[in-house]
Amino acid sequence: MPTDSPPPPTAARAGTPPLSAEGRTGDLSESVLVSLARNGDETAFEELVRRHQHHQFAVALRMISQYQDAEDVVQDAFLHAWRSLPAFRSEAGFGTWLTRIVLNQCHSHSRRPRLASLPSEEPISPPPDIEHVALVRRQHEMVQRALLELPYDQRAALVLHVFAGHPYREVARVMNITENTAKVRVHRARKTLTDRLREWND
Repeated sequence: MPTDSPPPPTAARAGTPPLSAEGRTGDLSESVLVSLARNGDETAFEELVRRHQHHQFAVALRMISQYQDAEDVVQDAFLHAWRSLPAFRSEAGFGTWLTRIVLNQCHSHSRRPRLASLPSEEPISPPPDIEHVALVRRQHEMVQRALLELPYDQRAALVLHVFAGHPYREVARVMNITENTAKVRVHRARKTLTDRLREWND
């Protein structure tokens, strides 16, 4: 985090009820939590993070593959969301808005120059009884590699619809496109992914 970045406010504005008591935030609706967080209530924002972090991490991990990088992207996205909350006008739901931020962070991450990987240690041959696990892992790696080779817009639409379970209309909201465009991107991504995996398996 940059040293000159302003820290999150430590208390809500006057007139906002404190939410420090454990369990109180879990009973509030998302709209109420967003309203409180916009007024500087950290506990309300922490509850929003708790509700959305697993889903947003799953999206980031599919988009950029590396576990640590996905964690960093989601952390940056939540920090960006905290700073941008005063400008949030609820035209879309908080989750839709947050997913859009995560995708933008993933896109920025994917455009950064990558450092060369350090040489790995000598691999240890797996014993025969985990050959199936190794096969499943290889298949997963092939899917992820093919996914990363998709054009960014197609990859984002496919991740949101297939892996994150968003209906087309929600994909359209997140990506600020029409529902028909979302369907076309998912269809093209599926075809490209299937063709690429078929080539590798031949």
